[in-house]
Amino acid sequence: MNRRHFAKMIRDEFPDIDLTISRFITHGWDHFVLISKDKKVLRIPKDNRYRFKFGNEIKLLKYLKNKVSVGIPYYKYISSTGEFAGYDMLIGKDLTADTFKKLSRKDKELLAEQLGEFLTGLHNIPVAKIGSMCVETVDNLKQFKNLENNIKQYLHSKLSDNEIKLINSYMVTLKETFAHNYTKVLVHNDLSGEHILWDRKNFKVNIIDFSDREIGDPAMDFTGFFEFGEEFAQQVYSFYKGRKDVSFLYRAKLYFKRVPLYIMIDSQQGFPCTFDEGYEMFKKLYK
Repeated sequence: MNRRHFAKMIRDEFPDIDLTISRFITHGWDHFVLISKDKKVLRIPKDNRYRFKFGNEIKLLKYLKNKVSVGIPYYKYISSTGEFAGYDMLIGKDLTADTFKKLSRKDKELLAEQLGEFLTGLHNIPVAKIGSMCVETVDNLKQFKNLENNIKQYLHSKLSDNEIKLINSYMVTLKETFAHNYTKVLVHNDLSGEHILWDRKNFKVNIIDFSDREIGDPAMDFTGFFEFGEEFAQQVYSFYKGRKDVSFLYRAKLYFKRVPLYIMIDSQQGFPCTFDEGYEMFKKLYK
């Protein structure tokens, strides 16, 4: 998919959208994105795996619109074939580590409060109510075995023996979480800084990209907060009113340690990331 082709598809379906000046984003993992001059966000899946999920994502977001406390995408521009769709752009700047550092203590608390309220609402959505939207239930053992196999295939030849020992020790600990007792809920499943938009002017949080939603461990949605420090993750948790358990944040922190492994592996599978990016993160987390 190139910019010209996608722009033509949009013009054919929605001639009133102003594409005279637009931004075409290709570095996303699962969708191409075009942002129009009049601030419409148009998305089209990159492969068949996400084409099927895309329609159900749109349905889910429509269902969630008045059930969560933050701004989320509401798709108003859906192509006749369902191949692509768009929404009015949500205001805010990606929550990068640098953006977070510049926030005042009061703003960080407000951010934590809104994230805690959002996850409270999301995790309290009755799973039975979204059955028609084909949200997959995570298979922990299958996911674990895939990661285990990929570590052998992609990392053993690139990391030192000592580094592989650290990973093997971590994998043993990760597997032990399968025995933990928790209720599976609807999770965003990719709540990293690039999907959290902070509207500085209105002191408001908006959340985007529900492509990887699942029914799974609620602790998964706290994983990305550790990027901003354990204190912030605990602060969000203090505002969270969903079902808690004694190992909740322990699991979230363990899941965070998977991130550099996935980045190093994915960099060798054609995804838009680099091995060095994952390795630098690995050295910080596996000491």
